[in-house]
Amino acid sequence: MVRQNLINRLHCPRVGQRGPPEENQTMPMYRTARAFVCASALAVTIPVMAQDDVRSRALDQLLSQTQQQLQWQPHPTRPHSVLRALGDRPLLADASDTAPLSRARAFLNQFAPLWGLQDASSEFALARVSRDRSGRTHVHLDQTRDGIPVFGARLVVHMDEAGIQGVNGSYLDNLPSATARSSVSEAELQQRALQAVQKAHPQAQLELGHAGPLYYTIGMLEGFSGPTVLAYQVNIHSLEGDVREQVILDRNTGGLINRINNIHTQLNREIYTPNQDVPPLLTEGSALAPADIPLAGDVTSDPLSRIPKLPTSNLYLFAGGTYELYRNLFGREGYDEGAVDPAEQVQKSVYLINENCPNAYWNGDSTNYCPGFDTDDVVSHEWSHAYTEFTHGLIYQYQSGALNEAYSDIFGEMYDLVNGIEGPLGITLLEGEYFENGGSRWVLGEDLSELAAGLLLRDMWDPDNFGVNVPILGIPILRTPSPGSVISSENYFCGTGDGGGVHTNSGVPNHAFAMLVDGKTFNGVDIPAIGMTRAAHIYFHAMVNYQIPSSNFADHADALAQSCLDLIDVPLNDVLGNPSEDRISLQTCAAVEAAMTAVEMRQDPTVKCNYQPLLQPEAETPAVCAQGEAEIVDYQEDFLGDSLPTGWVATLNQTGDSNEDINWLITDDIPEPHTGRAAFIANTFGGSCAPGGDISASFRLDSAEIPVTANQTVLAINQFIQTEAEFDGGNLKYSLNGSDFDLVPAEAFMWNAYNMTLTDAAAGGNTNPIAGEPAWSGSDQGEAKSSWGTSQISLDALGASAGDTLRLRFEFGQDGCNGNLGWYVDSLQLSHCAVNSRQQPSVAGRSGLSQGGAMGYGLLALGLLGLRRRRRHRRG
Repeated sequence: MVRQNLINRLHCPRVGQRGPPEENQTMPMYRTARAFVCASALAVTIPVMAQDDVRSRALDQLLSQTQQQLQWQPHPTRPHSVLRALGDRPLLADASDTAPLSRARAFLNQFAPLWGLQDASSEFALARVSRDRSGRTHVHLDQTRDGIPVFGARLVVHMDEAGIQGVNGSYLDNLPSATARSSVSEAELQQRALQAVQKAHPQAQLELGHAGPLYYTIGMLEGFSGPTVLAYQVNIHSLEGDVREQVILDRNTGGLINRINNIHTQLNREIYTPNQDVPPLLTEGSALAPADIPLAGDVTSDPLSRIPKLPTSNLYLFAGGTYELYRNLFGREGYDEGAVDPAEQVQKSVYLINENCPNAYWNGDSTNYCPGFDTDDVVSHEWSHAYTEFTHGLIYQYQSGALNEAYSDIFGEMYDLVNGIEGPLGITLLEGEYFENGGSRWVLGEDLSELAAGLLLRDMWDPDNFGVNVPILGIPILRTPSPGSVISSENYFCGTGDGGGVHTNSGVPNHAFAMLVDGKTFNGVDIPAIGMTRAAHIYFHAMVNYQIPSSNFADHADALAQSCLDLIDVPLNDVLGNPSEDRISLQTCAAVEAAMTAVEMRQDPTVKCNYQPLLQPEAETPAVCAQGEAEIVDYQEDFLGDSLPTGWVATLNQTGDSNEDINWLITDDIPEPHTGRAAFIANTFGGSCAPGGDISASFRLDSAEIPVTANQTVLAINQFIQTEAEFDGGNLKYSLNGSDFDLVPAEAFMWNAYNMTLTDAAAGGNTNPIAGEPAWSGSDQGEAKSSWGTSQISLDALGASAGDTLRLRFEFGQDGCNGNLGWYVDSLQLSHCAVNSRQQPSVAGRSGLSQGGAMGYGLLALGLLGLRRRRRHRRG
């Protein structure tokens, strides 16, 4: 019962618990289907749904088998869930002498309705099997459908000799069909992916790796749940080893969905530096190799260690020291333990000399360092990326990517604290003191060169230290622009750069670790010190056994909580490999939960970041007229014909070598949920951005002359745009009474204005003819999938009034290579408002509405947008 009470306390804080004001709210406690559950902002335990009889029966069976001591916690908006036995009875008492994979699949098949899965034998591929210090076995299963992997979806089944104890992870049901034929060949998809990466790495010699279909869920990494699409993944690397990208494209259209940079760098930079293809200078135990330095523990470093060594010697020593750290603490024999023959496990490090430095990175095969980056915490940081890849495999974007960086910070700095070595810069920093006191404890990169350290230090103890010159022993040291230490911090990064803030937002979890080790009061929460040994084992246990590639901060908090419970009273080793006197207890787990509360680890990132689509949804489009007024449609164009409407003209402004024979056209192949026809210009996926293969051009669609029949007229354009972000995009220009075309300015928009300014030619090298202009560009949420929306523009703001004539120009520009899907214009209309609702509208264009006609009169009462959407969705 004490254990049960702790679990309730960990997940259901009460009013009065110390914490930030926004977290001092009552979380309701329910007894649903005889199981205790609690609801919180991010992790909500869903009651058994009465209408779901099959799921209800499965859950009732588990409740009976566990004597009502059960947690079933599906996330309300993400495909993530936690199922575990809370008492002494397992979820299912099975045959423990059966192979773990068979046990896992049998359990999932028996209780398949909880997740909506069909057949665990065919729907999962074994990723790995891990066994922890408490004797539990964990079977990690990656979801597939008809042999096609499902991005970021993995269930982990936890078992011991008593039976199945829990399941956590992500599973997606209702996947789209994979039988539909694609209009783009696999060879073309691979070529498009190669072009996308080549554009970012023009000097690299690239090679295609694994390629094939993939189910991909939009928004999974950002923290919201978008549609799941059938995609195509292409893995691309450079011969030099400094490029390693996973490119994900729409399987049907060939549009770019996402690019994941799998080069895990120590700094918040993107530097592409070739490594050296030469025989190794040092090999294990060779005559020139330096003698290894054994770990010393968390004690004062040896002053003599400040004497500089050869960089290659440092790489050798610190790689070996990191290996020793993981082996001593966790018994792990190398970063890729179990993946290859132990005799073939090699820690390859490359010392780079190149004008593109500084940087350090792990590329999946070796760690790589520019001059000056051969320091202990940097080297250990990079090797910890390798351990991450072969355990939880955290995807290097958004919160999962920030956790990836945080784990490297945590174990990289831990090695720094226990190796007894102090680098040359240590003479200016006090041993054992925190950075605010001029010390180096929990500071990453303090042994870099003085200049680099002044720019690049990261402080795990106080991540909000930045932008201040601090004199240390009379030497001014610039505190690093560090990440925010809580999600609500203004330093929490919500953009798409840096892989969605993998370095910036890593400050949240690595701050929690530092506070857990040493103890601290932060954000109104007292966090007791649990020491390095306990903290390291809890984090590593979560890393190996509970976290999955798409784990976010909330999943991380849950994984740590469960890991702590697993390790209660389990013998632990210290950093020297000796049995530790430290034991994990219920009080330890309460401290872990306090740290999670202090840094707001379970905060919903979608609330903080307020992710927005490129265009606000159609359903949210404001009414043109105020209450009591009627909207009168003066002009409407629906592009219903097979060709451009009469008087509309498409022209080309080609500045590259070719335009690949594209221009504006009318198409009936338009994005869902719309049907019918729309004007369309493709964001062609071709070119090479090099002489002879430059496809830079802009494509102009000029309207016929449109009469403006009233003052205070509003132009509404229903559109969908999905392009290569920042380089390709479209905007709207106008001509009044035959004047030259001018750009519709931002202040004229009433709704859904341009979302960015295109990269310009001078600073960004953009060869798009409309480079540097405001435009609609990119896609929703930093992904390359978009949605329909309506832009509204005040013609008064353009200087137009009754009696004027207007022409519109939709201009779409692209640079010399790559693209995405393109720009669809479904309809446009001019309308104004009148108090007399029985006034007849004046309608021109190709909508089928004649001036003064009865159908036009109906628009007054029904409202244009609602009628148009219903009519359009009936077509096709």
